[in-house]
Amino acid sequence: MLESLQQLIPRGEILPVVAELAVIWIAVWLCLRFLERTRGAGAMKGLIVLIAVLLLGLRALGASESFSRLRYVSEAMLQFVAILAIVVFQPEIRQGMVRLGQALSRRGRRAGIEMLADAVEDAVRTLSKGRIGAIMVIERNVSLEGMAENGVTVDAQLDARLLESIFWPNSPLHDLAVVIRGNRIAAASVELPLAETGSLSSAMGSRHRAAVGATLDSDALVVVVSEETGRVLIAEGGKLSDPIPLDAFHEDLVRRLSVDVPPAAEAPGEAG
Repeated sequence: MLESLQQLIPRGEILPVVAELAVIWIAVWLCLRFLERTRGAGAMKGLIVLIAVLLLGLRALGASESFSRLRYVSEAMLQFVAILAIVVFQPEIRQGMVRLGQALSRRGRRAGIEMLADAVEDAVRTLSKGRIGAIMVIERNVSLEGMAENGVTVDAQLDARLLESIFWPNSPLHDLAVVIRGNRIAAASVELPLAETGSLSSAMGSRHRAAVGATLDSDALVVVVSEETGRVLIAEGGKLSDPIPLDAFHEDLVRRLSVDVPPAAEAPGEAG
């Protein structure tokens, strides 16, 4: 047994062996984390530990020429166990794959939200300080194609400087709204439906009524910058927020965009 271990770990090669064992341990740990909270997680953990023990033991014995047949049997048995594990634990593996996909999707979605919020925040800061009115409609699950088609198609990469130039006074597109879809500006000079008179304070103008009106039949978020005061508000679900300080705007926008909303088939205005 000692001679087998010496053959398995040649003199002067301890570090490579330790590195290999570390890689194996990390792989096992990742598998356990991957299958965590699945119904067969406990059984899978036991099986992985058993296979690891058998693998190390048989490899140690099989390192000797006297146990070459045992090494052959052990390798065949491990292949059989691997196939058996895939068949037996198919539901758990599938559930683990779904969880992995969801985690990657959330990570990608978070990065997209941060990029969108950064661009909108930069533009809002400039527009607010210059008291330049603006309405930015951010599409979520419910398509705003019908709303956007009455404006001017832009289909350009979302960029703070482009948003500023669109709303700059005397720009041909400055007077109405832009529709933002993902990381692109879909359309500009978009006319929005107005909320009913009396639904907002009399101090709110047509720009704020349009912001609220755009959210009555969709799950969109609408960022509005007041031309008179430079105040920044967000309309969502038919309601208008209180003025948002510029230092808190980015965090507020990210928080709202990160909230899961019903899919389009269940969103307001889509059902029956």
